[in-house]
Amino acid sequence: MGALLARFARILLPLAEEFLRHFGKLFLRFFLWLRVARFGLFLIKVGIILGLVSVMADAITAVIDGLTVSMPPLLTDGFNRIMPDNFGTCVSALVLAKLAVWTFAIKDRLVSLGGL
Repeated sequence: MGALLARFARILLPLAEEFLRHFGKLFLRFFLWLRVARFGLFLIKVGIILGLVSVMADAITAVIDGLTVSMPPLLTDGFNRIMPDNFGTCVSALVLAKLAVWTFAIKDRLVSLGGL
């Protein structure tokens, strides 16, 4: 029995070595390409999420800075004494923080779209 196994090993091992020599590089290239492609899709999804956050930040800042209100001069003076000069920036930072928390709460679902 041992002699039969030794004979099979002498016949099959060179064949397996030739198989791996020819197709091993192909398998390795395919595996690495698959990893790079999946990582590329992941980066695209992360870029989309970050792009949406940045667009929303610009939109919120533009909306708050674009607000104009007509008030009597005495009321305007009272508001100017209470509210800081960078009120629009403060409000946009608060709204953006809420948006960022919401975005990162659902990021797992967004990143996992497409079978990643």
